[in-house]
Amino acid sequence: MRVAWIGPVPTRMGGVSFAGSQLVRALSRRGIELDCHVVRFPGELEPDVDPEAGLSFVEEAAKWDWDAWYARHPLSRFVLGQTVRARAQSTLVARLLEAHRERPYDLVYQFSQLELFAVRRHAGRLPPIVVHPEVHAAGELRWHRREKALSRRAEALLLRLGARAMLHARARVQRRDMRFVSGVIAPSATFGELLIEDYGIERDRVHVVPNPIDLDRFHLAQRHPREPPAKLLFVSRLAVRKGVDQIVALSHRLDDLRDEVEITVVGDAAQWSDYRALLDDANPRVLRYLGPRPPEELAALMRAGTALLAPSRYEPFGLTVSEALASGLPVIVSDVVGAGERVDPHCCREVPAGDVNALEGAVRRLLKDVSQAGDRHLMAERCRAEATRLWSPDVVGARLEGALRFVAGSGR
Repeated sequence: MRVAWIGPVPTRMGGVSFAGSQLVRALSRRGIELDCHVVRFPGELEPDVDPEAGLSFVEEAAKWDWDAWYARHPLSRFVLGQTVRARAQSTLVARLLEAHRERPYDLVYQFSQLELFAVRRHAGRLPPIVVHPEVHAAGELRWHRREKALSRRAEALLLRLGARAMLHARARVQRRDMRFVSGVIAPSATFGELLIEDYGIERDRVHVVPNPIDLDRFHLAQRHPREPPAKLLFVSRLAVRKGVDQIVALSHRLDDLRDEVEITVVGDAAQWSDYRALLDDANPRVLRYLGPRPPEELAALMRAGTALLAPSRYEPFGLTVSEALASGLPVIVSDVVGAGERVDPHCCREVPAGDVNALEGAVRRLLKDVSQAGDRHLMAERCRAEATRLWSPDVVGARLEGALRFVAGSGR
């Protein structure tokens, strides 16, 4: 099978681009011929993918100046960055069409981005199109509306209004563009249902394939009995729908354990949402904010942690959940976190989204469960086994290949 891949530059910097590099590698190892069509902004890292048979890159440079006025404000940087990306993608798609005429592709596979941009204008001349989103604007918009009281406490009026308008416009474009795709890869069944409900996608076009993780970067540490405090990690963008307010509330509820527990918050604001100000109300005797951290340091923090908390109100997958489990950490997640699906409940404790009482209870029970060094070691091994079973690149690559071949063979 010959596939034209469109997406962000696959790198080892973490997040979506890192997941993309895992997918590209996995598909290439399975014998799929991939031409990766990417838009690169000035200063972006080179693709971090080893040269492999059947894998090549076609790059288009984005016209962008990081010192210009439009790159200084996060929201304008995001909106105008999307516009610049769309323009560069027009040239990239023209090159894709030329390659398709010379030697036809079986499929166009667009990773991370739901908007089709130039791909939509040429859909009639392209093979079946598959999109693989990690989030959708309708979901972000829903929680931006529902959390307006939180937003007022943390964000300036201009940022709130601009983000609302941007999300509304993107949701409309994404819903329109879904008429042109033959298949949608959803990283969780929960997210797949939201796409069906919000964008009217037919159920038989949605295929559930979780995100892969790097089992070498995220691995078990040599675990020895440690002195308190136990380290509860919250690794996330400090933004809408991530549950920052619940972590702040939890820091006060655990004050009786202030000598035994530390909540470590790692992350930065999103480009269009900034909830960092909410941390000003946290209990400083329990919560410590580290800010953003580079990928290798984050991996080390997970190996040294006790558990990871992911109380999001909307989370299509949640890479930090799978990475924590691969590092031997049990996780406490809300029941809407996609990465919590199909995980052994002993390793992954679910609580109702938005329920701080349930979150506190789950934390206290988990702390008792891991209080013994032997129990902690056995749980770490169990968590690692679950991560390997569900999200190893080979496992995910096989599922993704099956979905792509199904769409390519359907002739839709």
